[in-house]
Amino acid sequence: MTGFLVPIYAALAGAIGAGLLKAIDQYLARRRRRESTLVALASEVLAIRDLIRSQGYFDQYAQLAKNIRNGTWDGTTYVIDIQQNYFSVYEALAAELGLLNPTHVSKIVSFYSYCKSVIDATRPDSPVNSSENSELSSNIIGVEGVLMAITILADEIVQFPKKPLPVLEDND
Repeated sequence: MTGFLVPIYAALAGAIGAGLLKAIDQYLARRRRRESTLVALASEVLAIRDLIRSQGYFDQYAQLAKNIRNGTWDGTTYVIDIQQNYFSVYEALAAELGLLNPTHVSKIVSFYSYCKSVIDATRPDSPVNSSENSELSSNIIGVEGVLMAITILADEIVQFPKKPLPVLEDND
């Protein structure tokens, strides 16, 4: 009777071993997808942050806001006419956000929402850019705050991946 059970035990052990190997493989594949998604999003965030800095967007709005606060603002504004889609990675990976840590997802989504808000508020045809000066000055101060939030979030997001992202040398 024991001779009869040996093949059954062997088959059962083989099935359990195969199932365990498949589970481990799926776990590792999911972990790779999670890290790849995070690295791709963090890389795009890094690129956007570096563009904001290199184009001087924050500096321009900070100077305008300073002039408004000091009472020396002459009514000029700074238009950012973004016509390209700088969010292609985010849009392509939106379905993968569920793989990530909820705290990371919250900051990533906020980052992109703030970026879209700045784009809308600074377009040449934006209703805000054709407003009365009191509304325009409030918008400038608001954009300065959102740009600051974007750079702070970006600085956090680029730290999320386990391995550091390559950063361009700052020549300042």
